[in-house]
Amino acid sequence: MAPTALLPEGATWYPFAGVPVIARWYLLKSYSIIDHEADVGFEVYGNTEEELFRNGAVALFSLITDLESVRPITEKHFEVSGNGELLIVFLNELLYLWDVEKFIPKEIMITREHENLKAILKGEYFDEGRHTVSGAVKAVTYHMFSLQEEQGRFKATFIVDI
Repeated sequence: MAPTALLPEGATWYPFAGVPVIARWYLLKSYSIIDHEADVGFEVYGNTEEELFRNGAVALFSLITDLESVRPITEKHFEVSGNGELLIVFLNELLYLWDVEKFIPKEIMITREHENLKAILKGEYFDEGRHTVSGAVKAVTYHMFSLQEEQGRFKATFIVDI
């Protein structure tokens, strides 16, 4: 359970740990929802690109299920490649694992070299007795996608087709 009562106003509890088993507090905003006509848009933030990618995963899965109930009991590995849109490729790979295997990531460790990303996920498979499905997500799209560095912090914008 997230101790949200202890967080300053506007802060978000960040359930994805940067290292296994250790939860981290992020007093800076990790993502926000932006207006979009028919779908859902996100602005995602991170002090590093790796943190940006993890925060993107948190934003994506906030539409699917309650991450508080997910335990880091199963480990999965994958690699993806791409150029400027590596974040979209990464998020769609997570969505693929959800769609095909019903795998929900709780902890994500990322290493990135140039146009390649390696991810180690810890999470669990969907269990009807413990998890709920909040909504369906079809894909993370390239529409309005941007990724930039502003004042030493990364920011990405993307739209999720629901």
